[in-house]
Amino acid sequence: MISGICRFRAEQPSQFRATMGSTDFGTIRVNRMKSTAVTAVRTRTMLDDEMGDYVSVATIRSGTVGVEQDRSSGRGAAGDITFVDFGREFELDVAAGSEVVFVYLPRRLLAERSIDTRKLTGAVIPGSPVGSALAGMLEPLTRHHPNTLAEQSLIEHAIVDLALAVIQSSADEAPTPEERAVGNRARVYDFIERNFTDPTLNVDRVAAGINVSPRYLHKLMEGDGISVYGMIRRRRVRHGIDLLSDPDAAHLSVGQIASRSGFTGLSQFGRAVRDLAGESPRQIRQRAAASV
Repeated sequence: MISGICRFRAEQPSQFRATMGSTDFGTIRVNRMKSTAVTAVRTRTMLDDEMGDYVSVATIRSGTVGVEQDRSSGRGAAGDITFVDFGREFELDVAAGSEVVFVYLPRRLLAERSIDTRKLTGAVIPGSPVGSALAGMLEPLTRHHPNTLAEQSLIEHAIVDLALAVIQSSADEAPTPEERAVGNRARVYDFIERNFTDPTLNVDRVAAGINVSPRYLHKLMEGDGISVYGMIRRRRVRHGIDLLSDPDAAHLSVGQIASRSGFTGLSQFGRAVRDLAGESPRQIRQRAAASV
């Protein structure tokens, strides 16, 4: 099912391979996917199809899967469970060799139980007894077709009961998307603080360091009014100014201070300092020396 309602993107399209299988049990569909590395994107223009009424519980059997939705992001590994709301845009990043089993639940089932799906999106739930029971049930069902309506109904109710048990406990414990975004922003600042002196630090490395995609990272930091690159640059400049003003660092040349602050060259350091402080590095050092 997922192949028809998402746009797939692979770094090496000619080498992309995937196997899929699905079975319907009444109003429930179980879908199994195993593939090479791929990103599945559901955009705003796709939301009016029939899948917009479904929320998926995804059990990760092997590999890793990242989900970005509603400004929330999470990555799960084998044994974990994550959630995807097909009524809103999302990006699903599947690592090479990953196997995922999806259960598609009608949104009305969740609404009837007052479950807020916004608390689920982007959440990753570590392995649990109920989650393990659900995952163990689902895998063989993707290769099984009920012989009678009675069997189909029994399987449908068993899947729904286990899936709702997982969802209910997750919705009760999971932070809201806003709370997750605040936590992720704090992780960004912390990662930059610990790594800004490394001249190779860039947006891609920050994203990898907190286990999100560069695209999500840019969206995450939009509300702070400064780009991730700008944050790195500002922190390096502030460190450089501290060293320029420190009498204990007077023996260091401006070039050495630039290097210790994460800049790759003296001219780059000089431009950044002038842009943010309104003075050249030499002027800052002279002013600091005169005030001692």
